[in-house]
Amino acid sequence: MIKPSVVVLIPESTRKRRGGEPDLPPVDGIVEALPQPARERLEALREELLEATGRKGVEDERVLPAYRRFDGNMYRRIELEAWEARAPGVEVVIVSGLRGLLASRDTIPRYGHSMAEPMPPLGKLNRWWHERGLARILGDYLGTIRPNAVVDLLSLEYREAVEGFADDLRGVAVKAIDFPGMGRGSQPMRGEAITKILRAGKA
Repeated sequence: MIKPSVVVLIPESTRKRRGGEPDLPPVDGIVEALPQPARERLEALREELLEATGRKGVEDERVLPAYRRFDGNMYRRIELEAWEARAPGVEVVIVSGLRGLLASRDTIPRYGHSMAEPMPPLGKLNRWWHERGLARILGDYLGTIRPNAVVDLLSLEYREAVEGFADDLRGVAVKAIDFPGMGRGSQPMRGEAITKILRAGKA
């Protein structure tokens, strides 16, 4: 795969498509790109979360690539063609209540977790992940792949989960895009912004 020149950060969606493909090969681009200590840390946190929640809400039987699994208002504004014929060098990283971080092609089951909502017994997952160093893991990922630019299109709770990820990042331009006062109404606009980057290959 071509080294990303642009990484776009986006949230997962609460709404997720059902079904999937039981024989789809597993893909985990985040884990593959991370240096070993960060990889082990992320994998341990994923397992800790599953054990603590008893795998509640996770439908393991069938998987889909992440960009096809999510089905919220933002994702509905991103055309499938834009995902599948994206410009070379563009990667989209999804902040996920279940996995912490996902590359857009990573294969995932349907699940009920959300960074924006409580998950007993852990509480709000954006806080749980942040307290356990998700920002550092994201920083390690970006520091390893060294894109030219990062575009932050995260919503509030998801941005809180990775707050501080750029503190030690050098030589990478980070641009946050906000939609003040729009709340959930900003989701279609986020989707349109993602589509433009997928097609153009630049921020």
